[in-house]
Amino acid sequence: MVQKINNILVPLDGSKDSVRGLDKAISIAKEANAKITGINVVTVAPTLASSVINYKKFLTKKAEEMLDSAEKKCEKQEVKFASKIQYGSPAARIVESAEKGKFDLVVVGSRGIGGIKGAILGSVANTIVHKSKVSVLVVK
Repeated sequence: MVQKINNILVPLDGSKDSVRGLDKAISIAKEANAKITGINVVTVAPTLASSVINYKKFLTKKAEEMLDSAEKKCEKQEVKFASKIQYGSPAARIVESAEKGKFDLVVVGSRGIGGIKGAILGSVANTIVHKSKVSVLVVK
């Protein structure tokens, strides 16, 4: 029996692969009449308190802009979109959000903005694939 896809989680970090993931999720959502939730995980390493607070605000603003752009892209395709900003370890927050948010599918780009370009699968995508109890589609 094929599971109906109602809710799709799409991690977005601004990389080309995450944008391709969003495009694939839009295609799936249109076919399944599903909703997309874009998630961006802000990671701030602890250093001097005042600089961390300002850096966190800066990264949060960038995340909001990225998610707003994704929302506009979905609206043009008549796909419902919600956004979510989390803080901490990207892979852990994405896996946790996928399970707690009762998503049917996670669509993730194969590589994000960090890491070694030559890696076959980015560390965040790799962790999501191995730890998620929700189905994961990796987009190249």
